[in-house]
Amino acid sequence: MFTTPKGHKGKKMKYKLDVKNDVDVDGSGEDITYLLNLQYGFRFSDDIVHVRGYGSMKELRESIKNEVIPCDCPDCQRGLQKKT
Repeated sequence: MFTTPKGHKGKKMKYKLDVKNDVDVDGSGEDITYLLNLQYGFRFSDDIVHVRGYGSMKELRESIKNEVIPCDCPDCQRGLQKKT
């Protein structure tokens, strides 16, 4: 049976941004888009998607605080099983 990611002492894990691994920059100049690729075990709260684009890093960071929740979709289950 799969459960959502758990941290120390069985508490739900909170998404922690790793800019180097989780954010891709697309475009140049004023047309930059920051693409957030969530790690396995997390998704956005309004839809079961794991990638979303933003116009600024500030917007991206705010979204993480308010819109990222644990995910137990089949893709995340497989990805987390491969990590263990």
